[in-house]
Amino acid sequence: MNIRRVYNNWIPQLLKVGAITLYPFILYSRSQAALSREDYTRNLFKHEYIHIEQVRKMGWFTFYFLWIVENVRNGYENNKYEVEAYSRQSEPFTDEEQKAYDEDFGS
Repeated sequence: MNIRRVYNNWIPQLLKVGAITLYPFILYSRSQAALSREDYTRNLFKHEYIHIEQVRKMGWFTFYFLWIVENVRNGYENNKYEVEAYSRQSEPFTDEEQKAYDEDFGS
């Protein structure tokens, strides 16, 4: 399934985050042009793609149900799905991630 990216979205703006993944969408709080000028965009993009990978492995319902349970029990900072995404967000892109990133933000 293709990942759809939405820019200037109100949901991450309301939550005061740079982006949120609601598979198959990545919702960004800023415009595509603004993101292309940001240094942190590669890590943000990778972080959200790690969540895409988690959803693909676990299934939509299971991932989001367990993400919510983790958040309630342990808080956002200790949510194991967020911990994994933050710990891996600076890893090199896979070919799929690089292609998607280049389509959105250039190389």
